[in-house]
Order: sequence, then C-alpha cells, then structure tokens
Amino acid sequence: MKFTILALAGILLAGAAFATQDSGKKERPKSEDHKVAEIGKAAPAFTLKDLAGKEVSLSDYKGKTVVLEWFQPSCPYCVGTYKDDGACRTTSERLAKEGVVWLLVNSTNSDNPDSKVENNKEFFDSRKLSRTVLMDTDGRVGHAYGAKSTPHCMVIDAKGNLAYRGAIDNAQEKDAKEKVNYVAAAIAELKAEKPVSISETRSYGCGVKYKDAKP
Repeated sequence: MKFTILALAGILLAGAAFATQDSGKKERPKSEDHKVAEIGKAAPAFTLKDLAGKEVSLSDYKGKTVVLEWFQPSCPYCVGTYKDDGACRTTSERLAKEGVVWLLVNSTNSDNPDSKVENNKEFFDSRKLSRTVLMDTDGRVGHAYGAKSTPHCMVIDAKGNLAYRGAIDNAQEKDAKEKVNYVAAAIAELKAEKPVSISETRSYGCGVKYKDAKP
C-alpha cells in the first residue's frame, strides 16, 4: 500500500512538471514570426548599405516624404515599370522634383543572383538611370514593412509614419475603369494635408525571394 501511494505521488509530480514545461513552450514566441509595420504608425527605422557600400538610414531623411520601392533586377514587372514610360520610373522622377525621396530596397537572399551588387548596378546603368538601391539580403527590413512583391511600394510621411502600402498603380486590376497611381495620389493628399483615402492596396509583381518564410 505504501509503495502504491508513493508511486502515485511520483506520477502526479511528473505530470505537474510536464504541464509546467508545456505551458512554457506555449508562451514562448515563435522565432519565425515577424512584426509588420502598421498604417498610420511609425515606420520601422533601418540602416542599410547602398550599392557603393555606403550606409543609408531612414533617419537621414527626417522631415521628408519617403517612398520605399521593393526591387529585384530580374523581375519582369520591375523591368516593365522602368521602361521609358514605366510607372516607377516616371513617378519617381516626377516626385523627386517635388522633394520626395525615392529609395529602392532589395530583400533578395544572398544565394540569388538578384542580390549581387553588379547585377543591380547593371540594371540601372544600362538604362542610364541613377537610383539608390539598398541591400537587405537578410530580409529584416522587408519583413518589417510586410513587403511581398516587386514592386511593392511604401509611402512614409514627413512625420515618419507609414501612410501607404501597396501597388504603384492599378495597372493589373482588370476591372479598373480608369488608371490610378496609388503612390502619387497618396503623396498628393499628404501635401494637401488630407488623410490618405486609399492607404493600402494589394501589390502585384514577383514574390520577394527572402532567405526565410514570407512575412
């Protein structure tokens, strides 16, 4: 009888210990989870290197409207948007004259040719264009902003808040009755001190080739 009671007590203690360990596992955050920036809240700070190896920080442009465009040199959508009349090319050039900062971010993993500096340089050199491309091969910045495709555009207002996230325009929307440039429209509303009426849209293009899971 004494042995049975001791054995039962041992089983109960072991069960309690297992329950405690299991509870601890449930409370532990998953390492693959990514906290994604929210519209209307502070845009995630970052520092990345450009194609010349120079560090560029978002804080360098404090007080300015900034556009982040996710980019991959081999993506056919990027090729299309950087033709002579392409949306990203013409919009970035026009907005630059208005004082808007336009930065490209490449979150392609380091095993992919699209992450090579020379391939990114060749893309713009062959088009006789000058653009600031920031390399994010570990995907940290891309995940922070929820970037899913190339191009995927983010507009950060002069206060440092994320004001728009989505497609450059509605060119891929089959039911669209008229052409709308979402990035240009968002910036126009910000300049007029109005709330951005369309603050998030579904982006189109090639999927960002992260080294780990998508955001």
